[in-house]
Amino acid sequence: MLRGPSLALMLLSSVALAAGPAAAADVEMVLTNQIAPNHWASKLMDEYAATIEEKSGGRIDVQVYNSGALFKDKEALASIGTGAVQMVWPVSVQLESIAPEYGVVSLPFTITDELMSKEGAAPELADTLSAMVSGRGMQVMGLMRAGDLVFLFPDKFIESHEDLAGAKIRVTGGKVLQELMNMYGASPVTMPATEMATGLMQGAIDGIFTSYGGWEMVGVSGAQKASLVPGLSLVTYTVVVDKAWLEGLPDDLRQIVEDTTDEMLASQWQRGIEGDRSTREKMIAEGGSLHIVEDGPAMDAFRTLAEEAKQSFIDAYPEVYESAKAFQAKYGD
Repeated sequence: MLRGPSLALMLLSSVALAAGPAAAADVEMVLTNQIAPNHWASKLMDEYAATIEEKSGGRIDVQVYNSGALFKDKEALASIGTGAVQMVWPVSVQLESIAPEYGVVSLPFTITDELMSKEGAAPELADTLSAMVSGRGMQVMGLMRAGDLVFLFPDKFIESHEDLAGAKIRVTGGKVLQELMNMYGASPVTMPATEMATGLMQGAIDGIFTSYGGWEMVGVSGAQKASLVPGLSLVTYTVVVDKAWLEGLPDDLRQIVEDTTDEMLASQWQRGIEGDRSTREKMIAEGGSLHIVEDGPAMDAFRTLAEEAKQSFIDAYPEVYESAKAFQAKYGD
C-alpha cells in the first residue's frame, strides 16, 4: 500500500495527466503585411502585437507575418472572413479593388495632416470607410499616415505639370492616381515598390510617384531629384480587421484589441509626420535634392487639372464625394 509522500506524488501526477499540457491561448490573431521587417510599419505591427499579448496576459496569441511571408496584401484582404488572417494593414489604394468608392481617400488635395489632426476627424472617417467594405466582412479601424508622395527622377525636377508630359510614372495603383497621372500628361505604370529601382534603371519607367520611404528604397544613386507638390497626395495605410472575428471575441478581449488599436492610431499620425521628415532629411544628407512647388501659376495648374481628374470619380460616386466635401468643411479651417 502506498502511503505518505509516495501517495501524494501519485495523486499529483494523476492531476497533471488529467489536466494535460499547459492551456493554450484563448484566441489566435494573425496579422500580415508585405513590407520588409525593417520598415517602420512592420516594426509598429510587431510592437502592436506585443502590446496585445501583454495586455491580454497571453490569452490572445498574436502571430505576425512580414514581407508577404503568408499573404500579399490583396490575398490577405481576400482571406478576411476565412479564419486565415484577422488583421491586415494594406496601402489604402488596395481597398479600391474591393470597393471602388474607397478611392475617396486618394483624391488629390483631400486628405491632409491639418484635417486629420482635428479632434474627431480620424474616427469619423474610419466609420465612413468601414461602411464601404462592411459587406465583405471587414471593419476599418483607422488610417495610418505613410507619407507625402513626391515625384522622383534621376536627373530633373518637376516644376510644372508640363514636365510630366509623356513620362512613364510608377504609381502605387488605384484608379484615382492613374487618372491623375493621365491628366498631367503622364503614363501611369503600376508596379510593386520592390521593383521601382530596377524599373527605373531598365527604362520600364522614367520616374516614380512615391513617399520619402520609397526614395530611400531607390536611393539617390537611382533617383537624385525629388519634387513635392504640397498637398497633392498623402499615402495612407488602412488598418482592416475581420469584423465577425472582432465581434465574436469575449468582451474583455475585444476591448483590449479596440483600445490598443485606438491608442496606436492616435499616436501614429504624428509619428508618421516626424518619420517622413526624418527620412527626407536623410535622403538630402546623402546627396538627394528636393524641389517644392510654391504657390503660383504652376501650383494653380496642378490644382486645376487635379479637379478635372476627380470628375470621373464624382460622376460614379456623387454621394461619396459630397460626403467627403462635407467632411472637409466640418474639420477644415
